[in-house]
Amino acid sequence: MSAFRVAVVDAFGTSFGFTGAFGAVGGEVIQLRSAPEPPVGVDPVDERAFSHVLVHDDELDELTAKLVELEPVAVLAGRETGVELADALSERLGLPSNGTALSTARRDKYVQIETIKTHGVPGMRQLRTDDEAELLAWHEKLGGTVVVKPLRGYWGDGVSFCDAPQESVAALRGLRSRRMVLGEPITEVVAQEYLVGAEYIVNTVSCAGVHQLTDAWRTERIQANGVRDLVTAQVLLRSDEQPVGELFDYGRRVLDALGIRYGAAHLEIKLTPDGPRLVEAGARLSGLPYYTAEVLGEGQLEWTVDAYVRPERFRARAGRPYQRRHAFAWAALVAPASGRLRGYRALDQLKGLASFRDLAVLVKPGDEITPTTYDRGYPVTLTLSHSVDAVLQRDLNTVRYLDGPGMYEITPAAD
Repeated sequence: MSAFRVAVVDAFGTSFGFTGAFGAVGGEVIQLRSAPEPPVGVDPVDERAFSHVLVHDDELDELTAKLVELEPVAVLAGRETGVELADALSERLGLPSNGTALSTARRDKYVQIETIKTHGVPGMRQLRTDDEAELLAWHEKLGGTVVVKPLRGYWGDGVSFCDAPQESVAALRGLRSRRMVLGEPITEVVAQEYLVGAEYIVNTVSCAGVHQLTDAWRTERIQANGVRDLVTAQVLLRSDEQPVGELFDYGRRVLDALGIRYGAAHLEIKLTPDGPRLVEAGARLSGLPYYTAEVLGEGQLEWTVDAYVRPERFRARAGRPYQRRHAFAWAALVAPASGRLRGYRALDQLKGLASFRDLAVLVKPGDEITPTTYDRGYPVTLTLSHSVDAVLQRDLNTVRYLDGPGMYEITPAAD
């Protein structure tokens, strides 16, 4: 018999790790799916790891009644698709909650930025629209590059970098012909000024409004396949390294503005010439907890357990800087073309790098391959670790040197 239960809405991907994290302190996890079908693109999980599996079919009263019987001590979001449902259920059950008043701001990209600006947090210029003429006029007045994306997207899917107003209009037209991951049509988009500067990831966990920085990362990006800022690596920063302190100070203001008082959050922040600016925030785990336990000893999973079931331990340790044991990075290859993959030419050279740790082949020889344009399109990912930062950076540079058209043997698709 477990000591307690927690419900995780859409415990797929990294949030499946909650089964082990809560289990390690005597708890059970209820898988609460936000829709009858799992979100598009997620890998299946072993449902035997959950004490119960519930499915939301738009009958919130019925779902609430089922949860009352199971007596969870917390309801939290596992991924973007679960944020609003977790807010609603935790509020109804009187559990530690971010509440529903700002749920939309935690999911809708436009409302999110407008919300932080109303709280005095610097944010980018943007427009929410379904009107081509309005978008054209706004881009012409703004000038420069504009980023057009879905209001509720994730993984970077559907994001367009538009240098000319007509490109923004074309991006709007393209998105209106698509649907989101849960099948809902795209009617409006958000157009945002392109922020110039290095982009960072700031991951946190909050407990009753106290925010803990769990890990911070520098992203490396290239321009490829029509994407202006395609992520190719994420490098774990030391907690005392610049500009971590400045980013976390800004991030705390974002968390407060968005009403994130409990649980994990994932902030993407650009450090522009005018200071930090939020790209977007997620009130859920990042995609990086696979590595933090090894590199840091603990990360968002472990801090989230404390936030919900051991708050006194959270408060006693909050404010302590995380300790990086060694340099660490995640990296990815970028497929350049479409067709059928025959093979890779230099994977053995990647495995021979001094900092090489692990490699995952996501597109295998014989599979169809397409140009990488977003986070779910990487053909190969790898992790690197070393005691010396310079060695790790040299190997990341070598990954970029080896990647490119020469890495791939591809039979072009027949016309």
